[in-house]
Amino acid sequence: MAQTALKTCEICVSSAGTNYCTTCEQIFCDNCKAMHNRQKISKDHKFKDSVSVVQGIKTTTSKCKEHKEDTIFVCNDCYVSVCSKCITGKHNGHKLSDIDESVSGLSKVTRTEIRSILDAAASNVTVVEKSLKKFDSEVQASVKGIEEHGSKLKKMIEREVDEMVVSTKKKANSERERLRKILTDVKTVLEKASVLEHKQNELQKTKNDSSTLLSKLFILTGEIEKLQTIHFVTGPTSSYTPGVTTNKHLTQLLGKHDFRQVYRIYFEMPIMVKTKTKHKVFKRCGFIVDHH
Repeated sequence: MAQTALKTCEICVSSAGTNYCTTCEQIFCDNCKAMHNRQKISKDHKFKDSVSVVQGIKTTTSKCKEHKEDTIFVCNDCYVSVCSKCITGKHNGHKLSDIDESVSGLSKVTRTEIRSILDAAASNVTVVEKSLKKFDSEVQASVKGIEEHGSKLKKMIEREVDEMVVSTKKKANSERERLRKILTDVKTVLEKASVLEHKQNELQKTKNDSSTLLSKLFILTGEIEKLQTIHFVTGPTSSYTPGVTTNKHLTQLLGKHDFRQVYRIYFEMPIMVKTKTKHKVFKRCGFIVDHH
């Protein structure tokens, strides 16, 4: 008998799907299964070998597995879709909401949160790019001032001028690399948020029933929770102060160059919290990190 070919993971759509979630009726790779088990809403889901069930997997479902009736509610205590018989059984007394309203509400929340992250990331890219450009301009002005002032001292301080220019450029390169690293980080957030937005849009285009769509939206919220928004506040500056032109002290003649090596970055993490309303909403907590 020919061996059944493994299907692709339905979550990351790249790795081999070796695991089948009997609750979600979806195929997972090992990495996506581990992430699924770490989420509160799906930590109790059971898995089977996908090879043994791949022929029987349905692309869409709206039936309760226990009662074989349409799932028309969402249990807000258990975060699962339920049918009318479930609410008189093991979900009796739990808080319920209409499944279509839950899908609509959660879709709106995730869309708003993704847009907020995209806007913040795009804004931060602009701020960091401007800071980098301003910093480069200040460094260039500092180097020019050092060279102009050093030329007045001619050969007497030629060696000291060269050393200060080298030192200034070395420090500038170090700070520039730090800024570029921050720029790379905020661009990464922008790219990841764009991917999430694409996933969100694709979900709205699919013809999945509400139960399947709700499950995929819960997975999407888990990915959003991992996304860290970086708010760039302050970058380094560069300035040059000429010294007094006398022969008394060569170090005083050259003057002093300073870097204000202060970075203020605001990290913000989205957290899904339960409220008194039917749906969960995003709250944000953040903290400022100063680098001197």
